[in-house]
Amino acid sequence: MVTNFENITYELTEEEIRLVPDMCEAFRKYTKENPIKGAEICTLINEKRLTKSKFCGSRLRKIVNHIRVNQMIPLIADTKGYYVDYDVSRIKSQAKSLRDRAYAILRVSEAMEGIADKMSNGTTGELNFDQQ
Repeated sequence: MVTNFENITYELTEEEIRLVPDMCEAFRKYTKENPIKGAEICTLINEKRLTKSKFCGSRLRKIVNHIRVNQMIPLIADTKGYYVDYDVSRIKSQAKSLRDRAYAILRVSEAMEGIADKMSNGTTGELNFDQQ
């Protein structure tokens, strides 16, 4: 679970886990030339009523995370959508993209800690937001 986003990042439900094998099979139909957008996936799942409650992007990303962490298929995502790719260089590029994004998030997290530390150390009123 992600702090402050507990209502959408809770662990996969049994219902969602049951979707994983079919989703892996479905993802295999999509390539770099014909990816599928996350919104399309959510719409299909909702239209077919594959979940009891409305299926949304955050739950899709949670399933995608599960598929990737468990190395089920080489699932790639870019601005055009999701697809499976067996090209090693593309898989490594996706891994680098994920690391780059994680590093950017880490830097923001550290900056937020710095703001909190400044405020805890007696800084009152407005903070100085001058660039360093």
